[in-house]
Amino acid sequence: MTTGGSADAEPAAGPGPEQAAGGTPSPIGHPSPDSGPYGPSPDPGAAARRPATSLLTWGTVALVLVIVIVLVVIKVTGSPAPPTPSAAVVPTQAAPAVVKAVTSIPESVYDAVGVTSSDATLTPPTLLHGQPRLTSGGKPELVFVGNEFCPYCAAERWAVVASLSRFGSFGDTLYATQSGSNEAFPSTPTFTFDDTHYRSKYLTAMLVEHYGDQKNGAGTAYAVLEPLTREEKVLLAKYDRPTPGSPGGIVPFVDVANEAVVAGGEFSPSVLQELNVNEIATGLTDPKDPATQAIVASANYLSALICRADGELPARVCTSSGVTKAATALGLSS
Repeated sequence: MTTGGSADAEPAAGPGPEQAAGGTPSPIGHPSPDSGPYGPSPDPGAAARRPATSLLTWGTVALVLVIVIVLVVIKVTGSPAPPTPSAAVVPTQAAPAVVKAVTSIPESVYDAVGVTSSDATLTPPTLLHGQPRLTSGGKPELVFVGNEFCPYCAAERWAVVASLSRFGSFGDTLYATQSGSNEAFPSTPTFTFDDTHYRSKYLTAMLVEHYGDQKNGAGTAYAVLEPLTREEKVLLAKYDRPTPGSPGGIVPFVDVANEAVVAGGEFSPSVLQELNVNEIATGLTDPKDPATQAIVASANYLSALICRADGELPARVCTSSGVTKAATALGLSS
């Protein structure tokens, strides 16, 4: 990743179960109960003559005190012991039919939709001006930063996968997942970019899932899945602000060659609610389907930006009606 010089950003604290970004709640302490009070040590000789019933009585008192203290600790902390780490979840490869549907949407659907969405409000990418070009390996670079548990990231990934597939291939490295079940728009079907490998002769793509969908060992926040690099922190600190002066850290974040950014997603996950992954995939051949319109219109916007960054290649994509409509809407047309 190559870009102009910028200062390092401070790493963000881990988000809690219902946060897209922000501070991580501190784990609740679980003090170990004391062993219980005992009287002063008796004379050793006297101890030898102490009746067994006396020893039993003292032992019973000590045991009762320990139990009482433990119950008090449980009452105060709300938990008898620290939660154990969640079990690692093995990624599930996305179904071939779903992958084929999202990576080979007919050009006629892209052209028919353009940038129109009947049910979803679209938020087009924000153009950047006068910024150092973002490249890698001599090619323009697209950077995506999201969290697996995040529903807006779940929605945006459909558009990112669709758009990037017009310029290259993910091969067989797309994995299925869904957003967190306790988040807004819960369990939104999507893909994860964790361990994804994208290849293109036109651009490079850095696809990062910063936080996963599993909790940390204390059960207080989602665990970090992929630490951010220095360059990624710089991009987020500099460009991940929807309006001047507002706090950064809005995901999903998409940077297309430092020529435009998406902060927070292009459409609401609400349009994907009540749909399973197969229903979303099947609808991608119907330009009148509300979910298809949101995904395809967003993909057309991203495609128009990639075309601008890579010299309008390939021509079959960059001169298509859907992409030219998006370019016009973004103000890219000369």
